[in-house]
Amino acid sequence: MLNRLLEIFEWKKIRVIFKYAVYMLLVMLLQSLLFSRVSILGAKGFVIPAAAVAAGLYLGGVRGAVFGIFLGLFTDMALSETTVLFTLLFPIIGFGAGFASEFYINKSFFAFMIFSMTAILLCGIVQMLHAMVTGTTEVVPAVLTVLLQTVLSIPPTALIYLPFKQGAVLNR
Repeated sequence: MLNRLLEIFEWKKIRVIFKYAVYMLLVMLLQSLLFSRVSILGAKGFVIPAAAVAAGLYLGGVRGAVFGIFLGLFTDMALSETTVLFTLLFPIIGFGAGFASEFYINKSFFAFMIFSMTAILLCGIVQMLHAMVTGTTEVVPAVLTVLLQTVLSIPPTALIYLPFKQGAVLNR
């Protein structure tokens, strides 16, 4: 019975899932331990969307969306400001990056950085609209915060690229 049960599992796929779960955990730790503590003019870096972009680029649209769902769930659990915002947004980012990499863009560092910057800006705009709807902010400070958050997030986003690329190459 135990042998039959062990034959059902594809251990290579389980190992790959475990690697990406560890990667997701490290990105979440990097965000919560480092970037949530550093604030410049009220804005903090936000690198988690870059992980959804990396998943989409190197795993494809569907797997990028699945990775984005789990990343969004954990991000929404970690942040007190949102409930389902990132659970809905990160799968779209992961799928969009995967779709674009399959048909329109290459999987280079430059494409990753441009797509990550766009994803971080999109997340900031959605957060801004959420804050404006709830009445907790005004337009000009919110726009400045979104732009500053995007600029602050660009340099550390490069840290996300190489581990995911190396992991994706090893799993082929």
